[in-house]
Amino acid sequence: MRSTLSISAAAVIVLLANGGCRVMHHEETSGQYVDDTTLKTRAKTALIRDSDVHSSDFSIDVYQGHVTLTGVVRNAQEAKRAEEDVRKVDGVKSVQNELRVAKADSSSSQQ
Repeated sequence: MRSTLSISAAAVIVLLANGGCRVMHHEETSGQYVDDTTLKTRAKTALIRDSDVHSSDFSIDVYQGHVTLTGVVRNAQEAKRAEEDVRKVDGVKSVQNELRVAKADSSSSQQ
């Protein structure tokens, strides 16, 4: 019980320390930072739940409710599906889809 409390406290400290720069420079309030962190978690969860999307290959950035997806996908359908999944997350204002489709390496098949 005590170690769980210590881990939770450490997680909160890291979370607040990470967001402190944006808050200190008046780019984002602490409430907005927490909301963005929550949205990021919900978006990642939505991608994990979709078996047609390999979410481990993505980076999700959230700023004031606007989500940017970056990374590499297997095909255009996966990119579209990931964007649709994130758009369905309550609180997401917009999604910028910067996912790239992986290309097969033809040089290795010519050996």
